[in-house]
Amino acid sequence: MFTLKEIDNSAVELLSALSIEAFIQAYEGVHSKSDLEAYCRDNYSVDSTESLLNTSETEAVVAFQGSDPAVFYVLKHHSCPVELAGQSTEQKQIYVLSEHFGGGLGRQLCESAVNKARKNKSKCLWLCVSDLNYRAQAFYGKTGFSKIGQGPELIVGNDILSSSIMVLSIEAAHA
Repeated sequence: MFTLKEIDNSAVELLSALSIEAFIQAYEGVHSKSDLEAYCRDNYSVDSTESLLNTSETEAVVAFQGSDPAVFYVLKHHSCPVELAGQSTEQKQIYVLSEHFGGGLGRQLCESAVNKARKNKSKCLWLCVSDLNYRAQAFYGKTGFSKIGQGPELIVGNDILSSSIMVLSIEAAHA
């Protein structure tokens, strides 16, 4: 049984540590250790995580199994780089720790993210995903996201990756 809990900057160290662990699990077979460390240092340090959580447009949710964190997502209520009809919300991160893969927890988090975006009056939930992250692309496709364009380059240490922007119509998503 998992309990979803919205977090704020009082949990910055937890979110920083979870982000690092989940990112390394997701990409350790793709990037070198030094590139992973550089990316995590630049993007998931306590300072950068605190900066992210201190903006009024950001929401973060962690799912706990008992007292152990298992998954999380971060939303940012702002416009997509590709023009979308109506207000939109970016799903900046959604990560499930590997020991919790396959249990439906990712889908539960997506539903929670859709509900939060809907409460923000967003019409669409969008995200950028690495073109090398086939597992994530398949997951998003199964949950109703579709590719709408090329995303920004993602820099992981010395690696430069292409990405895609995927979008989910909130009106079409389950309530």
